[in-house]
Amino acid sequence: MLTSKWGIMTDSITTGPYWDPYHADQREAPYEAWRRLRDEAPVYYNEPFDFYALSRFDDVLNASLDTVSFSSARGITLDSIGEPIPFPIMIMMDPPLHDVYRKVVNRAYTPRRIAALEERIVELCGEYLDPFVGSGGFNFVTDFGMRLPVMVISSLLGFPEEDHDQLREWSDMSLHREEGVEGMTPQAQEAMGHTITYYMEQIALRRENPTGDMISAMLSADMTTVEGEVRKLDDMEVVGMLALISNAGNETVARMLGWASLVFEEYPDARKEMVENPELIPTGIEELLRLEAPSPIQGRYAAKDIELHGTTIPEGSKVALLTGSAGRDERRYPDADVFDLHRKAERHVAFGYGAHFCLGAALARMEGKVALEEVFRRFPEWSVDRSAVTYVATNTVRGPSSVPVSF
Repeated sequence: MLTSKWGIMTDSITTGPYWDPYHADQREAPYEAWRRLRDEAPVYYNEPFDFYALSRFDDVLNASLDTVSFSSARGITLDSIGEPIPFPIMIMMDPPLHDVYRKVVNRAYTPRRIAALEERIVELCGEYLDPFVGSGGFNFVTDFGMRLPVMVISSLLGFPEEDHDQLREWSDMSLHREEGVEGMTPQAQEAMGHTITYYMEQIALRRENPTGDMISAMLSADMTTVEGEVRKLDDMEVVGMLALISNAGNETVARMLGWASLVFEEYPDARKEMVENPELIPTGIEELLRLEAPSPIQGRYAAKDIELHGTTIPEGSKVALLTGSAGRDERRYPDADVFDLHRKAERHVAFGYGAHFCLGAALARMEGKVALEEVFRRFPEWSVDRSAVTYVATNTVRGPSSVPVSF
């Protein structure tokens, strides 16, 4: 079986829609493959990797809300569904158990705690961006976009600043996937092991000497179990919380900022409007998330037979909810492939929806707003060397890993 750049099967027997989450070309440019799935195979089956995929907005939204049929309890990435989970992690639970843990995190992940980070984000932006003023250019992702989020989320959690770069490297490595291969690489497994060990060390320090950070808040919080028992989180439960908040907060915001550098260069009039009217930046972020979802695929497990569009998804199947495709569904958004700063406000599913709506959405939005304000103040215009842009190799997040810009 051969695939073109757009992910269309080109063997001599069949020519039909084909989407492969482990194919480099489709990570970079999945748009035509997604369009064909939406138009020709709204319930798509990938035989080589044995999964189904939903690509239309309404189907992805409804599946996100239906945690009974589309379960997260077996894993939330296609290559992890059915694999043992090393520690309890909220995103890999269904209600009501999910809700028990979510309440604990919500009490620690407060709006006040998030708002307190804004000044720190401004400071970090200055540290990263000021050295490039008058320089003629820099790498928007490696010099800025991927450095800022790890510092912010690690500050939120209370990790020492000198550890932040190492945590980012482990996070990047744990998400890396080899082209055409399903599952974690040995290097990814090693990085995950280092990260868990680090989390355990930090938890032990907080148990001995509590501080005012988020880890200490989670350790001190009471949890009421499904059975009605009131208790504290154990170490592995806190590890699961830290893994979710840290990795998700690092990678998705880094990819969002990377997409901003590409999309806003492609739409200079919209960029100029945001430079001149910073109050438009939050709207620009929402439209950016719709157009280029940093987390474009959510894995689910079919907990029962599911009938949709004349097709049966058998119980026990792996299912991909293509949130990235949903954001470009012409049935929902006119001119869906176009960035429109003045698009009528419409909900999107880039942060998920329902029970698993992204815990860090408010922080991501605030971080993006502040970051772009600071970028626009220093660099109102830039151009991108498209030939030098590279992309991350994962089956979870999607976006550029390197974007050289000049001004």
